[in-house]
Amino acid sequence: METTLVYGFLEAGKTTYIQDSILHDYFYRYGKNLVLCFESGETEYNLEALAEKRTQVVMYEGGEDITAFCVRNIELYKPDRIYIEMNIMMPGLRDQLPPELHITFTTTIFDSKTLPLYMKNLRSHVGEMVKASSMVTFRDCASRDLLAPFSQTFRLMNPKAVYLRQDPMGYHEKAFDQFVPYSLETQEIKIGTQEYTAFCLDAGEHPEHYEGKILDFTLPLEIRTDPASGERICGRTVMTCCMADLQFMGRPLAAEEAAAEKAAGEKTAGEEAAGEEAGCEEEKFREGWIFLQARGRVRADSYGRKWLQLNCLQV
Repeated sequence: METTLVYGFLEAGKTTYIQDSILHDYFYRYGKNLVLCFESGETEYNLEALAEKRTQVVMYEGGEDITAFCVRNIELYKPDRIYIEMNIMMPGLRDQLPPELHITFTTTIFDSKTLPLYMKNLRSHVGEMVKASSMVTFRDCASRDLLAPFSQTFRLMNPKAVYLRQDPMGYHEKAFDQFVPYSLETQEIKIGTQEYTAFCLDAGEHPEHYEGKILDFTLPLEIRTDPASGERICGRTVMTCCMADLQFMGRPLAAEEAAAEKAAGEKTAGEEAAGEEAGCEEEKFREGWIFLQARGRVRADSYGRKWLQLNCLQV
Protein backbone atom coordinates (compact mmCIF):
# COMPACT_ATOMS: atom_id res chain seq x y z
CA MET A 1 0.00 0.00 0.00
CA GLU A 2 1.42 3.38 -1.04
CA THR A 3 2.78 5.09 2.07
CA THR A 4 4.47 8.47 2.65
CA LEU A 5 6.57 8.74 5.80
CA VAL A 6 7.15 12.22 7.29
CA TYR A 7 9.93 12.48 9.87
CA GLY A 8 10.85 15.36 12.17
CA PHE A 9 11.16 16.50 15.75
CA LEU A 10 8.29 18.17 17.60
CA GLU A 11 7.01 21.36 15.88
CA ALA A 12 9.07 20.77 12.74
CA GLY A 13 6.11 21.25 10.39
CA LYS A 14 5.10 17.64 9.70
CA THR A 15 1.36 18.19 10.20
CA THR A 16 1.34 21.17 7.82
CA TYR A 17 3.20 19.19 5.18
CA ILE A 18 0.81 16.22 5.31
CA GLN A 19 -2.32 18.37 5.42
CA ASP A 20 -1.21 20.53 2.48
CA SER A 21 -0.35 17.42 0.47
CA ILE A 22 -3.90 16.12 0.88
CA LEU A 23 -5.96 19.31 0.72
CA HIS A 24 -4.40 21.07 -2.24
CA ASP A 25 -6.32 20.28 -5.42
CA TYR A 26 -3.18 19.64 -7.46
CA PHE A 27 -2.05 16.80 -5.20
CA TYR A 28 -5.50 15.41 -4.47
CA ARG A 29 -6.13 11.97 -5.92
CA TYR A 30 -9.32 9.97 -5.89
CA GLY A 31 -9.64 7.34 -3.23
CA LYS A 32 -9.32 7.29 0.53
CA ASN A 33 -6.42 8.53 2.65
CA LEU A 34 -5.43 7.46 6.13
CA VAL A 35 -3.13 9.52 8.36
CA LEU A 36 -1.47 7.55 11.15
CA CYS A 37 -0.18 10.11 13.62
CA PHE A 38 2.34 9.09 16.27
CA GLU A 39 2.68 12.43 18.03
CA SER A 40 0.46 15.36 18.98
CA GLY A 41 2.00 18.76 18.21
CA GLU A 42 0.84 22.33 18.48
CA THR A 43 -0.67 22.36 14.98
CA GLU A 44 -3.91 20.41 14.73
CA TYR A 45 -5.36 18.70 11.68
CA ASN A 46 -8.41 20.32 10.08
CA LEU A 47 -10.57 17.23 10.36
CA GLU A 48 -13.59 18.72 8.58
CA ALA A 49 -11.57 19.80 5.55
CA LEU A 50 -9.75 16.47 5.43
CA ALA A 51 -13.02 14.57 5.64
CA GLU A 52 -14.11 16.29 2.42
CA LYS A 53 -11.04 14.72 0.79
CA ARG A 54 -12.04 11.29 2.15
CA THR A 55 -9.23 11.38 4.71
CA GLN A 56 -9.29 9.88 8.19
CA VAL A 57 -6.78 10.93 10.87
CA VAL A 58 -6.03 8.42 13.63
CA MET A 59 -3.94 9.36 16.66
CA TYR A 60 -1.85 6.73 18.43
CA GLU A 61 -2.61 7.07 22.13
CA GLY A 62 -0.08 4.52 23.38
CA GLY A 63 -0.53 1.24 25.16
CA GLU A 64 -1.37 -0.74 22.02
CA ASP A 65 1.05 -2.77 19.96
CA ILE A 66 2.05 -0.51 17.04
CA THR A 67 1.79 -3.23 14.40
CA ALA A 68 -1.68 -4.17 15.65
CA PHE A 69 -2.68 -0.48 15.72
CA CYS A 70 -1.72 -0.01 12.08
CA VAL A 71 -3.32 -3.24 10.88
CA ARG A 72 -6.55 -2.53 12.77
CA ASN A 73 -6.96 0.89 11.18
CA ILE A 74 -6.01 -0.31 7.71
CA GLU A 75 -8.71 -2.97 7.93
CA LEU A 76 -11.21 -0.48 9.39
CA TYR A 77 -10.77 2.36 6.88
CA LYS A 78 -9.43 0.43 3.84
CA PRO A 79 -7.40 3.40 2.51
CA ASP A 80 -5.86 3.68 -0.94
CA ARG A 81 -2.82 5.47 0.47
CA ILE A 82 -1.35 6.24 3.89
CA TYR A 83 0.58 9.13 5.44
CA ILE A 84 2.56 8.51 8.62
CA GLU A 85 3.57 11.33 10.95
CA MET A 86 6.56 9.71 12.58
CA ASN A 87 7.89 10.42 16.06
CA ILE A 88 11.59 9.57 15.99
CA MET A 89 11.66 9.64 19.80
CA MET A 90 9.67 6.40 19.91
CA PRO A 91 12.39 3.71 19.74
CA GLY A 92 12.03 1.17 16.93
CA LEU A 93 8.77 2.66 15.67
CA ARG A 94 9.55 2.20 11.97
CA ASP A 95 10.56 -1.43 12.50
CA GLN A 96 7.12 -2.12 13.99
CA LEU A 97 5.20 -0.92 10.93
CA PRO A 98 3.42 -3.84 9.22
CA PRO A 99 4.69 -5.16 5.86
CA GLU A 100 1.44 -4.01 4.20
CA LEU A 101 2.81 -0.46 4.29
CA HIS A 102 4.96 0.04 1.19
CA ILE A 103 6.89 3.23 1.97
CA THR A 104 7.32 4.95 -1.40
CA PHE A 105 8.62 8.32 -0.17
CA THR A 106 10.28 9.50 3.05
CA THR A 107 10.92 13.14 3.90
CA THR A 108 12.42 14.80 6.97
CA ILE A 109 11.64 18.37 8.04
CA PHE A 110 13.80 20.42 10.43
CA ASP A 111 13.12 23.80 12.01
CA SER A 112 16.40 25.61 11.36
CA LYS A 113 16.16 27.50 14.67
CA THR A 114 16.36 24.31 16.72
CA LEU A 115 18.67 22.38 14.38
CA PRO A 116 21.95 23.30 16.19
CA LEU A 117 20.47 22.09 19.48
CA TYR A 118 19.37 18.78 17.99
CA MET A 119 22.70 18.30 16.19
CA LYS A 120 24.52 18.80 19.48
CA ASN A 121 22.35 16.63 21.71
CA LEU A 122 20.41 14.21 19.46
CA ARG A 123 22.68 13.66 16.48
CA SER A 124 22.00 9.92 16.36
CA HIS A 125 18.26 10.60 15.97
CA VAL A 126 18.99 13.18 13.27
CA GLY A 127 21.10 10.62 11.43
CA GLU A 128 18.44 7.94 11.71
CA MET A 129 15.88 10.20 10.02
CA VAL A 130 18.20 11.57 7.34
CA LYS A 131 19.56 8.17 6.30
CA ALA A 132 16.04 6.96 5.57
CA SER A 133 14.96 10.10 3.66
CA SER A 134 14.83 11.00 -0.02
CA MET A 135 14.32 14.69 0.80
CA VAL A 136 15.35 16.86 3.76
CA THR A 137 14.02 20.41 4.22
CA PHE A 138 15.32 23.09 6.61
CA ARG A 139 12.41 25.41 7.39
CA ASP A 140 12.54 29.14 8.16
CA CYS A 141 16.25 29.48 7.40
CA ALA A 142 17.25 33.08 6.64
CA SER A 143 20.55 32.26 4.91
CA ARG A 144 22.26 29.26 3.40
CA ASP A 145 25.39 30.32 5.30
CA LEU A 146 23.68 29.18 8.51
CA LEU A 147 23.61 25.63 7.16
CA ALA A 148 27.22 25.60 5.93
CA PRO A 149 28.60 24.08 9.18
CA PHE A 150 26.34 21.05 8.68
CA SER A 151 26.98 20.50 4.97
CA GLN A 152 29.57 17.73 5.20
CA THR A 153 27.81 15.98 8.08
CA PHE A 154 24.48 15.72 6.27
CA ARG A 155 26.02 14.68 2.96
CA LEU A 156 27.89 11.92 4.75
CA MET A 157 24.68 10.80 6.46
CA ASN A 158 22.92 10.46 3.11
CA PRO A 159 24.71 11.58 -0.09
CA LYS A 160 21.69 10.73 -2.26
CA ALA A 161 19.08 12.85 -0.45
CA VAL A 162 17.81 16.17 -1.77
CA TYR A 163 18.58 18.95 0.76
CA LEU A 164 16.50 22.13 0.55
CA ARG A 165 16.51 25.44 2.42
CA GLN A 166 13.20 27.26 2.91
CA ASP A 167 13.60 30.94 3.75
CA PRO A 168 11.08 32.83 5.96
CA MET A 169 9.16 33.96 2.84
CA GLY A 170 8.74 30.39 1.58
CA TYR A 171 11.35 30.48 -1.20
CA HIS A 172 13.31 27.25 -1.68
CA GLU A 173 16.82 26.57 -2.91
CA LYS A 174 19.44 23.88 -2.45
CA ALA A 175 20.62 23.86 1.15
CA PHE A 176 24.16 22.82 0.24
CA ASP A 177 26.30 22.67 -2.86
CA GLN A 178 25.19 19.08 -2.86
CA PHE A 179 25.90 16.02 -4.89
CA VAL A 180 22.96 15.20 -7.14
CA PRO A 181 21.49 11.70 -6.56
CA TYR A 182 22.80 10.39 -9.91
CA SER A 183 26.07 10.36 -11.78
CA LEU A 184 26.92 13.31 -14.03
CA GLU A 185 29.64 11.24 -15.69
CA THR A 186 27.26 9.06 -17.71
CA GLN A 187 25.87 10.05 -21.10
CA GLU A 188 22.31 9.05 -20.14
CA ILE A 189 20.65 10.10 -16.87
CA LYS A 190 17.40 8.60 -15.58
CA ILE A 191 15.25 11.06 -13.64
CA GLY A 192 12.35 9.75 -11.56
CA THR A 193 10.19 11.14 -8.78
CA GLN A 194 12.95 11.19 -6.19
CA GLU A 195 15.51 12.78 -8.52
CA TYR A 196 13.28 15.39 -10.17
CA THR A 197 13.55 18.26 -7.67
CA ALA A 198 17.32 17.86 -7.44
CA PHE A 199 17.55 17.91 -11.24
CA CYS A 200 15.53 21.14 -11.56
CA LEU A 201 17.55 22.93 -8.90
CA ASP A 202 20.90 21.79 -10.29
CA ALA A 203 19.90 22.53 -13.90
CA GLY A 204 18.97 26.06 -12.85
CA GLU A 205 22.36 26.68 -11.25
CA HIS A 206 24.56 24.53 -13.48
CA PRO A 207 22.94 23.99 -16.90
CA GLU A 208 26.35 22.99 -18.27
CA HIS A 209 26.10 19.73 -16.31
CA TYR A 210 23.50 18.52 -18.83
CA GLU A 211 24.85 19.79 -22.15
CA GLY A 212 24.47 16.96 -24.68
CA LYS A 213 23.20 14.49 -22.05
CA ILE A 214 20.29 12.16 -22.76
CA LEU A 215 17.71 12.81 -20.03
CA ASP A 216 15.26 9.95 -19.57
CA PHE A 217 12.32 11.10 -17.42
CA THR A 218 10.59 8.07 -15.89
CA LEU A 219 7.82 10.15 -14.30
CA PRO A 220 5.01 11.90 -16.22
CA LEU A 221 5.65 15.55 -17.07
CA GLU A 222 3.15 18.28 -17.92
CA ILE A 223 3.49 20.54 -20.95
CA ARG A 224 2.37 24.12 -20.37
CA THR A 225 2.50 27.27 -22.47
CA ASP A 226 4.34 30.25 -20.99
CA PRO A 227 1.81 33.13 -21.26
CA ALA A 228 4.60 35.70 -21.62
CA SER A 229 6.81 34.07 -24.26
CA GLY A 230 4.44 31.52 -25.77
CA GLU A 231 7.10 28.80 -25.52
CA ARG A 232 6.38 25.29 -24.29
CA ILE A 233 7.52 24.44 -20.75
CA CYS A 234 7.77 20.83 -19.61
CA GLY A 235 7.77 20.02 -15.88
CA ARG A 236 5.79 19.27 -12.73
CA THR A 237 4.25 21.12 -9.80
CA VAL A 238 6.17 20.18 -6.65
CA MET A 239 5.81 20.82 -2.94
CA THR A 240 8.82 20.30 -0.72
CA CYS A 241 7.69 21.51 2.69
CA CYS A 242 4.33 23.29 2.74
CA MET A 243 1.86 25.16 0.54
CA ALA A 244 4.10 28.23 0.56
CA ASP A 245 6.57 26.63 -1.84
CA LEU A 246 4.04 25.12 -4.25
CA GLN A 247 5.47 25.82 -7.68
CA PHE A 248 5.75 24.53 -11.22
CA MET A 249 9.34 23.49 -11.89
CA GLY A 250 10.29 22.77 -15.46
CA ARG A 251 12.47 23.56 -18.46
CA PRO A 252 11.71 24.91 -21.97
CA LEU A 253 10.90 22.16 -24.46
CA ALA A 254 11.85 22.17 -28.15
CA ALA A 255 12.25 19.75 -31.03
CA GLU A 256 15.64 18.10 -31.41
CA GLU A 257 17.65 19.58 -34.24
CA ALA A 258 17.86 16.17 -35.91
CA ALA A 259 19.10 17.21 -39.31
CA ALA A 260 21.98 19.30 -38.01
CA GLU A 261 23.06 16.66 -35.54
CA LYS A 262 22.86 13.92 -38.13
CA ALA A 263 25.17 15.89 -40.39
CA ALA A 264 27.58 16.44 -37.52
CA GLY A 265 27.45 12.75 -36.61
CA GLU A 266 26.28 13.40 -33.07
CA LYS A 267 23.25 11.09 -33.07
CA THR A 268 23.34 7.34 -33.25
CA ALA A 269 21.13 5.50 -35.69
CA GLY A 270 18.95 4.27 -32.85
CA GLU A 271 18.42 7.80 -31.53
CA GLU A 272 17.54 9.08 -35.01
CA ALA A 273 14.94 6.36 -35.41
CA ALA A 274 13.53 7.01 -31.95
CA GLY A 275 13.21 10.71 -32.68
CA GLU A 276 11.47 10.09 -35.99
CA GLU A 277 9.04 7.53 -34.54
CA ALA A 278 8.15 9.74 -31.57
CA GLY A 279 7.09 12.68 -33.71
CA CYS A 280 8.85 15.39 -31.71
CA GLU A 281 8.15 18.30 -34.02
CA GLU A 282 7.32 21.48 -32.09
CA GLU A 283 3.85 21.75 -33.59
CA LYS A 284 2.98 18.44 -31.93
CA PHE A 285 3.75 19.68 -28.42
CA ARG A 286 0.24 20.04 -27.04
CA GLU A 287 -0.57 20.90 -23.44
CA GLY A 288 -1.00 17.75 -21.40
CA TRP A 289 1.00 14.94 -19.81
CA ILE A 290 3.85 13.00 -21.43
CA PHE A 291 6.77 10.71 -20.68
CA LEU A 292 9.85 12.32 -22.18
CA GLN A 293 13.32 11.43 -23.34
CA ALA A 294 15.28 14.55 -24.25
CA ARG A 295 18.74 15.86 -24.95
CA GLY A 296 19.99 18.72 -22.80
CA ARG A 297 21.04 21.85 -24.67
CA VAL A 298 22.53 24.95 -23.03
CA ARG A 299 21.21 28.22 -24.44
CA ALA A 300 21.93 31.85 -23.53
CA ASP A 301 19.70 34.92 -23.46
CA SER A 302 20.59 38.39 -24.73
CA TYR A 303 22.37 39.13 -21.45
CA GLY A 304 24.55 36.04 -21.69
CA ARG A 305 22.72 34.17 -18.92
CA LYS A 306 22.74 30.44 -19.59
CA TRP A 307 19.76 28.14 -19.23
CA LEU A 308 18.93 24.52 -20.06
CA GLN A 309 16.57 23.55 -22.86
CA LEU A 310 15.10 20.07 -23.29
CA ASN A 311 15.33 18.95 -26.91
CA CYS A 312 12.78 16.18 -27.37
CA LEU A 313 14.02 12.82 -28.62
CA GLN A 314 11.02 10.66 -27.75
CA VAL A 315 7.61 11.00 -26.08
